Amino acid sequence: MTGNDTDSVVSICVKDLKIGDNLLQFFELRSREPRKTRSGQDYLDLVLGDATGAISAKMWPESIRKWGQDFNPGDLVKVEARVEAYRDRPQIVVEKIRRADPSEITDLSALIRVSPFDSESLLEEVKNTARSLEPSELAQLVAEILDRHGDAVKTFPAARMIHHAYRGGLIEHICSVTRKVEAILKLEKNINRGIALAGAILHDIGKILELSPAGGGRTPEGRLIGHLILGVSLVRDTAVEQGVADRPWLQEVEHILLSHHGETQFGSPVRPLTREAILVHFVDNLDAKLKIINEALESVELDGFTAYNRWLEGRAFAGSQPSPEEENNVRD
Repeated sequence: MTGNDTDSVVSICVKDLKIGDNLLQFFELRSREPRKTRSGQDYLDLVLGDATGAISAKMWPESIRKWGQDFNPGDLVKVEARVEAYRDRPQIVVEKIRRADPSEITDLSALIRVSPFDSESLLEEVKNTARSLEPSELAQLVAEILDRHGDAVKTFPAARMIHHAYRGGLIEHICSVTRKVEAILKLEKNINRGIALAGAILHDIGKILELSPAGGGRTPEGRLIGHLILGVSLVRDTAVEQGVADRPWLQEVEHILLSHHGETQFGSPVRPLTREAILVHFVDNLDAKLKIINEALESVELDGFTAYNRWLEGRAFAGSQPSPEEENNVRD
């Protein structure tokens, strides 16, 4: 397959792919991980996606030898492949692949997933919350970070694959966590509002250094250090610039960033040990899990269950709520 190939492209949305489908179409390459077979040969573990979702893919040694691997996360690629079953789930086996130029693609919006919300409005909402924090030095610190890195915050994904893994996903997630924390603060009077909301706003700020803008993969420092430490370093450096690095509240905000994954096996070097850190940890986890199940339930089988979802460790159930189609068929 060359840059001048003329084979017709018939696109099937990721959410509609079925075992047995033969493909010749464009995808966005979301992830590219080198692996080795049991016999020691190199193969690639890929994630291909479009605006409707993502699917795992394999490029076996023979295809690598024929077509090379001159493509990276974030690239648009043209793929000839087949869909096979792996553990009862569809998986793409790549036979041919090449990097594609955006000019080849009629509708880029069909490939690149974007948040359904207005990122600029979400960022302004979060900035307004930041300006309301007490003490005023904390408000100035958080506002400065958002002003300085706002373009990245409103365009980056929140993750590579798990949740909010699309352009604008990071600010969508940050805003959602901030709103939920604010709501709980009305019920829990012993929690410091300024520290809790600063932690909610900044908990994933390291993602702008960990992830590539397209959401396809991680940067070298993202792989080697991770977004928790990168985020703390960014906050600490800004605090030093503003002359507030010795404030006691700074350590508590940094503790939220370091502990918001909750457990060491999930990447946190420490567990949450303050009210504010416990709140942000559970709200962050809640927001992520609700996003995961909402996306899983976009594709429900006839029995009301989704396919197995490894992030939920089970098959999500739609419950008794009628589908949009059922609601449209209701007669007075």
